[in-house]
Amino acid sequence: MSAPIEGEVLRFPAESGCFGCSTQNPAGLQLAFRRRGDTILCEYEIPDRFHGAPSVAHGGIVATIFDELSCAAVVFLRDRYVVTGELSVRYGKPCPVEKPLLFVARVVEESHPKYAEVHCEAFYGDDRIARSSGKFFYVERNVSSP
Repeated sequence: MSAPIEGEVLRFPAESGCFGCSTQNPAGLQLAFRRRGDTILCEYEIPDRFHGAPSVAHGGIVATIFDELSCAAVVFLRDRYVVTGELSVRYGKPCPVEKPLLFVARVVEESHPKYAEVHCEAFYGDDRIARSSGKFFYVERNVSSP
């Protein structure tokens, strides 16, 4: 995979039906990403169908976005596929549904031979509403494999 051009829309090459990122999954999030410097961004409005409390996104959906974004950071910034080993999420403020949110990921550690560590943040306007950190284990994968 060639290095992504800053600002271009990024999607995973294989359409596997993934709940988080596949455009072929009508029930999924269909997330797309962009590169800005050493970060991967995702601008997204969480649909109301994914609320927990009224008008507030379910925490599991926020965690799912962090998970997808973390994997995208390693794929698009380091050209390596990963699977989630662990993910820790800290919710600071309620995450609204149907509002423009910005999710940002950065690979912060990759000295371990088996995994990369990724940190993410979610913003609603200028407010950081949640953050995550996790370990994402390297896997070998052909583009055509599920």
